[in-house]
Amino acid sequence: MKVISTATHMAQAFKNAGRVTEILRVLVKHGFIDLLHRMNLSRFLGEKETINPSYADLPIPERLRLSFEELGPTFVKLGQLLATRSDLIPESYVDEFSKLQDNVATVPFDEIRAFLESDLKGSINDTFSHFDTTPKAAASIAQVHFATLKTGEKVAVKIQRPGIDKIIQNDISILRGLAILLEKYIPEVKPFNPVGLVEEFFQSIIFELDFLVESNNIRKIKQNLKDLQKIRIPKVYDSYSTSRILVLEQFEGIRFSDREAILQAKIDPKSIIEIGADAFFHMVMHDGLFHGDLHPGNLFVLTDGNIGIIDFGIVGRLGKKVKDSIITMFIAIIDEDYESLASEYLILCAPSGETDINVLQKDLMDTLSPYVGMSLGEVNAGKLLLRSTNIAAQHHLKVPRELMLLFRAIMTIDGLGKRLDPTFDVLQLGSRLAKQVLSSRYSKERLTHDLIILGRDLQDTLETFPRLLKRFLKVWSHNHFAFEVKSKELLALTQAIKSFNYFFYTAITSFTIISVGVALLFLGKGPEFSGFPIYGIVLVGLGFWLLGRGLWVIKKP
Repeated sequence: MKVISTATHMAQAFKNAGRVTEILRVLVKHGFIDLLHRMNLSRFLGEKETINPSYADLPIPERLRLSFEELGPTFVKLGQLLATRSDLIPESYVDEFSKLQDNVATVPFDEIRAFLESDLKGSINDTFSHFDTTPKAAASIAQVHFATLKTGEKVAVKIQRPGIDKIIQNDISILRGLAILLEKYIPEVKPFNPVGLVEEFFQSIIFELDFLVESNNIRKIKQNLKDLQKIRIPKVYDSYSTSRILVLEQFEGIRFSDREAILQAKIDPKSIIEIGADAFFHMVMHDGLFHGDLHPGNLFVLTDGNIGIIDFGIVGRLGKKVKDSIITMFIAIIDEDYESLASEYLILCAPSGETDINVLQKDLMDTLSPYVGMSLGEVNAGKLLLRSTNIAAQHHLKVPRELMLLFRAIMTIDGLGKRLDPTFDVLQLGSRLAKQVLSSRYSKERLTHDLIILGRDLQDTLETFPRLLKRFLKVWSHNHFAFEVKSKELLALTQAIKSFNYFFYTAITSFTIISVGVALLFLGKGPEFSGFPIYGIVLVGLGFWLLGRGLWVIKKP
């Protein structure tokens, strides 16, 4: 099956021979001919293909970045993704890929008009009383025009570049083929997982190409931030929007990076960046849905002093456990609690090998502690967090993409914040908000919610357990209630069985005690402490203590 899958990828990759040849020529021009020879791609090159002398002395990361710029939107987007994966690729490459910008020519208005009218199924004049033919912004995937609806609202119309979906899909199929060849012929790149990176890129770009996904992101975040008075998220005009066109409330204001203009507008830069950072950490720690691309072009100080946020094509999504881990990580770094930081990495990251938590803890401490507490402006908190992911990766931990996206966003916010206010410290702000959220974990509402979930899980376990036990006893009886043991390490096996038996009976007892305790908590009988029945608290605590002891015994060597 693997051979068939590989053959399929390669067939797709070389379907468009012209584009493949173009990619290879650009790589040769920038000095990667030896690499292509090693990948067995020489047959696709002409005899005259040679390196451009002007690139010969440039460092490899810079030459690769220049290649991506020349190869167009797909490769620029890929480079921007790679810039967020400092856990996988060397820092010199990350720095270069961070320079990649969407520097593309605008699409002529005649093409935009035809594309727009095709999706709207009618004349542009039927929807808009005015449409600015000059784009306000242009990027790899789309360009934005300002317009006025027939109903009078001023809007920003985000229009996908005609044919960009097919261009990206074709380029990704070629990238898949190149990634397979890289892993096959260049063994030193295997730790960077080229095939996995291309698949990650495909999963992220596919959502960017569907504007209905972006409009849904906008609605969710707008609802999540509705209580933050100073934050404005644009309204989506659904009746005019499609998967390739997005019509939004128009925002105009001062870019976050323009400190002088903000001061001239008599707005305090310090308060602005704190409001913006508060909103970001609210998205992260409360909602688990955050803007993943907060560069200066997506943040505005509006004329009324509020903050406008646009472009929600890239978002991060965090589950409840991940949110809790991130909160703990923030507090751990500020408090220099590297044991907790190491533990959270083990919880968040999938292992790719053996990890010694003590060595991980020491390496995190040796790397981060010299920077914690330094004077503001001397260190970027986001870079500090990204540095910690490098340590985790070195200890065979696969850092989730969402965590890298989050830390990269924090690095951008920290840089923007220091530009507006040199005393800004995003790590201290994040830690303060994390402690506020942490305190809410132990509110009566949160504990009640968690206990309801626990009670439901315990009920499912107790309902399922008798059937599993019956099935086990039936199988066991067929063997005359005896175990057939084939092992040279009989003593160790016997001890393991004893430990399992102990845990088995302890678990049943624990679940029973916890179930009774949860029932008492909901019934609200007897004396109370902080609004909770004391007997219920004691029984739940006792049940978890017994369960923990059972786990300790079974794990004990």
